[in-house]
Amino acid sequence: MDNREAKFLLSAYRPNGQDVNDPRFAEALAQARRDPILERWFRESIEFDAAITKKLSSVPVPSDLPENILAGAKISRPSQAVLLKWAIAAGFILIALVGSIVLRQVTKPRLAGWQEEGLRTISSLVAGQTKFDAESDRGTDLIEWLKTNRGPTAERLPKNLEKVASIGCKTFSWNGTPVSVICFVRRDSGLVHLVATRAPLTQREGEPQFVQRGKWVTATWREGDTIYMLALEGSLDQLRNYLL
Repeated sequence: MDNREAKFLLSAYRPNGQDVNDPRFAEALAQARRDPILERWFRESIEFDAAITKKLSSVPVPSDLPENILAGAKISRPSQAVLLKWAIAAGFILIALVGSIVLRQVTKPRLAGWQEEGLRTISSLVAGQTKFDAESDRGTDLIEWLKTNRGPTAERLPKNLEKVASIGCKTFSWNGTPVSVICFVRRDSGLVHLVATRAPLTQREGEPQFVQRGKWVTATWREGDTIYMLALEGSLDQLRNYLL
């Protein structure tokens, strides 16, 4: 079985895990475990399906909708054709409402795998569970260390990051691609983190893209061959201060 065949089968896999023991999916699941790219696609597909299912199930159908339609029919005594039109119109309204919610969920920016792993690495560093590769209170020193050790890093820091003290840096690999993290001390005594990796071909240069994920707020942008994510626990306004 190749990845194309596995994707075709796994696209029907339900997000609640009830298909995990279904022998029809066994070979496709095994293929996903062997191939990191297919595994990432499958994981993101399951997360997407679960989010859509949750949104759809959270939209209540008005309990009195049939009664209201019938009551209106009795008052105006329309023909069967008119009554059918009312029912169809009500159905379209409900479909439009659900579609609007789903569309907002589909178009909502999401974090890529390397970004999720970057946040996990940051949390581990802050908790003391992982050690920095290098430590310095000067961000420029850490950039030079990363360059010397062939780690992805910024040619220059965002202007307002140059004004705060750094703590250290860490490198890790995501699906064979090197990623770096530099941690800084914010002026309000919190922390702000700069993550960098090689930019995918699909990522265009332009204004930062902001994503709120739980307690984290992130900004992602591309410069040349490198893509950056600036992240902190706080508000969007606090993050914007370090992008000026």
